[in-house]
Amino acid sequence: MASPYFKFKQFAVHHDRSSLKVGTDAVLLGAWADVADAKHILDIGTGSGVIALMLAQRSAAQIDAIDIDEESVKQAQENFELSPWASRLNAQTISLKDFTTVTSNKYDLVVSNPPYFTDSYKPTDPQRFSARHNDQLPINELAENAAKLLSLSGKFCVILPVKESALLTSAARSHGLFPEKELWVYSFTGKEVFRKLILFGKNETNCVREELTIENCPGQGYSKEYIELTKEYYLNF
Repeated sequence: MASPYFKFKQFAVHHDRSSLKVGTDAVLLGAWADVADAKHILDIGTGSGVIALMLAQRSAAQIDAIDIDEESVKQAQENFELSPWASRLNAQTISLKDFTTVTSNKYDLVVSNPPYFTDSYKPTDPQRFSARHNDQLPINELAENAAKLLSLSGKFCVILPVKESALLTSAARSHGLFPEKELWVYSFTGKEVFRKLILFGKNETNCVREELTIENCPGQGYSKEYIELTKEYYLNF
């Protein structure tokens, strides 16, 4: 049975009631997203709140976190309240579209580890369904609302598989957001890219591409670059 919580160096994340458990994608995004000068951050599809907590650890920003799953939001808020940054974190049960309609806030950074399955097998559990499939958060809707929520110099940061990252990049361009930086992630040396992290901004510029391999060889331990990226969080680094 999976552990009901995940312990990091400065906080713990209980995720037994969350639609999405703590995983490598969330940790990569939380560690890589650019928080420089960010005073207000929005986490779309927060799940257990792990990304918001990671960003709170290395910034002084006020962070809003939203999700459509009520149990996930309740657990995220509990995780926030047990953290050292409770006064700067807030979770809310609401869809992205509705949030964009009602909020007057503009964000210096918007992050999302969005659902991305489209035509694959869909689980019968409705909580797992909403966390993994983009029926309720289509890629174009994510790009459109992120653009609306950003401040003038705001950045939008996501993690997605290769195919979906290309779709999002195209959708983002149509809403005035352009890739400034990408991190291509490989599970092992010699494997194909399995995730892309993309940082979007409002000015079209040359996109800087970086690469990260999580493990050099299966069973041989984590790579130096992965350890360097995540060492402020994982207990064993």
